[in-house]
Amino acid sequence: MLTALTNAVAQPWTGLYLRFLAVVLAYGAAMHVGNILGWSGKPWLTTPLLWRVMDVVLLLFNAIAAVGLWYRQAWAVAAFVVGLVALQIVPYTVFRQQFIEAPEQAQVLNGLVGTELALLLVLGLLLVAKK
Repeated sequence: MLTALTNAVAQPWTGLYLRFLAVVLAYGAAMHVGNILGWSGKPWLTTPLLWRVMDVVLLLFNAIAAVGLWYRQAWAVAAFVVGLVALQIVPYTVFRQQFIEAPEQAQVLNGLVGTELALLLVLGLLLVAKK
């Protein structure tokens, strides 16, 4: 399986998409830094503990995965898929009430989960496409 993944990430279109994903994750990491620095409009220490923990965890995940994806590493693809599902899709769907303080935040979570599913779908198609 690792050999197949390594071969898949070596393909030109897959490599370009991995670089795109790296930029998306770097942007996500920057957003978490902004949250921690209080640039989101709310002092970080006044946010719920779960949000603060997730900011730190997602900052680390996004930064590490972005570097790996940029360099087209097979481990980074696996980390991206597992991390996206375990750290964002599952929490934002199963435990969504923990992340919603105002009704409009539900729409933000819906958009985020939809975007993540679309990113995973495109990645999956590129990984299994005949080369």
